[in-house]
Amino acid sequence: MTTARIPGKALLITFHDPLSTTYGAGQRTHFLLKALGTCMRTDVLQIVEAAVAPSVSTLPENLGSGTLYRLHFVPNGLFDAPWLSVRSARLDHLVQGVVDLPAYSLLVCRYIAPLMKLHLPPHTPVLIDFDDPVYRPSLSGIKRPSTALKETVKVLHQLLISVRLRLSRAQNREFLFVCDRDQQEFSYLRSSVLPNIPSFPRLPPSPPTTGLQTLLFVGMMSWQPNIDGVEHFLKHIWPLILTRVPTAQLSIVGKATSVQLNRLNTFPNCQARGFVKDLDQAYADAAICIVPLYSGGGSNIKLPEACAHMRPVVATRYSYSGWDSIFSPDEHLLVADDDLSFAAHCCSLLENVESANTLVTTGHR
Repeated sequence: MTTARIPGKALLITFHDPLSTTYGAGQRTHFLLKALGTCMRTDVLQIVEAAVAPSVSTLPENLGSGTLYRLHFVPNGLFDAPWLSVRSARLDHLVQGVVDLPAYSLLVCRYIAPLMKLHLPPHTPVLIDFDDPVYRPSLSGIKRPSTALKETVKVLHQLLISVRLRLSRAQNREFLFVCDRDQQEFSYLRSSVLPNIPSFPRLPPSPPTTGLQTLLFVGMMSWQPNIDGVEHFLKHIWPLILTRVPTAQLSIVGKATSVQLNRLNTFPNCQARGFVKDLDQAYADAAICIVPLYSGGGSNIKLPEACAHMRPVVATRYSYSGWDSIFSPDEHLLVADDDLSFAAHCCSLLENVESANTLVTTGHR
């Protein structure tokens, strides 16, 4: 099937490498560029925090053969920080020295940050992939004043984004959300749903083998919602599971710093492995997949990915809410409303192989 090409050209502005597919945010950037490239000539501006000169290269044919502009910069003060949703005159100046924004007929922002930080041409249509729009701190994890301050800053920052979006009068912006749940949080925006694409196994999967007692979490451990969810699980749910099933093991797979890995590995029966090349094998070694998350949009991809690999899933109500029109609790996966029920679901699957295999079959189908 041939897609008709649209006249003009687009620019995808991102902080992620569009050539990398080794983590979820990179995969979505890659797929988004690939789709855009089938419709129109698409260039990429990747903004990278590094003290290196800018570079220009040609994208591969399967990504549209556009131009990849890599703008390396070192933040000069708080306003330059990529995460802060305020204009940066310095970053604007640097971008103008690399690409001619008015020359494009469509601008595509990966995440909300480019829209918030840069002065984009007012009459050019803008498409914003508003991935991970909702952040809710885990109050139970706030034990120190420094932590409370960080969480307060994050909440205020999200409030700032919401206020700026409500005050915006531009009619040429369209937003993409990963699911209806996130779209409804910003019902005042003109938007559509573009679901995440799960990583399907390379080879036909099989149900867990008898005797497996490993719980698996897959997620980038530099992303705050993942950090909050996993640490809450380790502190409040994991001890309940080990009391009932002392031989249970927890495997955490996903890109992380050595400091993060060392901290996670201090918990009993826990192995934080960081990035792994063979994700299929990580799933094959697991009896259960867990999604203990309470904010973020990336949680939306973890449920179907586990089902695709034929693993039973235990998820929080928040993680499940993005899939409630497709999956049914107790039929395709297990949904927990609190720490006690999350632990009970995990234990019952470890102790009852027949129930686990029933979920595997229906969830995979």
